[in-house]
Amino acid sequence: MSTIETKDSIKDIPDIPKVPDGIFSAATSGNLVLFIGAGVSRIIGCPSWKTFALNYLKYLYENKCINYCEYENLSKLDVRKLLTICRKILEEKNIQSPNIKSLLKGDESLNKKYKIYESLYAFNGIYITTNYDDHLDQIAQKPYPETSTVSEIALQPSSGKEQSKRSKILYSQEQLLVSNLNNGVVIHLHGSVKDERNMIMTIVDYMKHYERDSKPAVLIEEVFKFYTVLFVGYGLEEYEILEFMISKSQTAKGELRHFMLYPIFKKEINLLEFQRKYYADLGIQLLPYPIDENGYEHLATVIYEWAKQIGPKARPQNFFNRVKLIDEVIK
Repeated sequence: MSTIETKDSIKDIPDIPKVPDGIFSAATSGNLVLFIGAGVSRIIGCPSWKTFALNYLKYLYENKCINYCEYENLSKLDVRKLLTICRKILEEKNIQSPNIKSLLKGDESLNKKYKIYESLYAFNGIYITTNYDDHLDQIAQKPYPETSTVSEIALQPSSGKEQSKRSKILYSQEQLLVSNLNNGVVIHLHGSVKDERNMIMTIVDYMKHYERDSKPAVLIEEVFKFYTVLFVGYGLEEYEILEFMISKSQTAKGELRHFMLYPIFKKEINLLEFQRKYYADLGIQLLPYPIDENGYEHLATVIYEWAKQIGPKARPQNFFNRVKLIDEVIK
């Protein structure tokens, strides 16, 4: 069990954070869940949630669903409210929705430069993402061996059965089951571009998606209760939904079971302590990394270095532990 660090212990922010023992332990027992946010996709040129919503709004304006005055005023709304209104307007006007996959398209040159999704998949963990895009899916569906340097170092040889699990991409609500938490599986918690009509976008969508005893609600509760979670690529635009999910954690007070890679300027080191105290109450330990020199893209370097350490140690959850876990959930 980790303990909450004091302000006096925060003296510097290393370029590459040390991998906590809790993450190593979870990886070796098959209990490491990587929660992947939009900050990861932004590194390869995908839009932020705000930009995505504004592009959605622009589509309405270009299709003459709204006038310029309405466009300007609606653009000032928060992301979830804006997407909710956009969806409603499209329904009322009976206009076809924009191609979401094209709105979320990344930059191929940046994708080749950073290869952050290849590094993440080399962790050989369980993957849950709130992103709609399929960039991680493309890596998960590639046949082993992967040709990237990190994957060659980190990914272990696997049987045909295990490889089948690695290629499994889940995105419908019916698939959001604890029994599907296998190493290499990618779970799109809010849907995928593979099924644009059923993506969770509006406020009403979220309310229904996480209503009591729904499959997504049960899945999230059990993940935070029985697994170790590493949050990667989450920023201010996603904190509202992130905090909602975290609040379902039943972590004992003072125990830091989960972790979040946290971008920060070194001059903000004093402010870091306030954030640490806040997230500590939610059972999360912040792992800061500096963005002074390379910006948010430095996350790709951190993930690359971590993959070389974690990947070779990662093992799938053994059969008896999985049976025990599923039994606990059913109870």
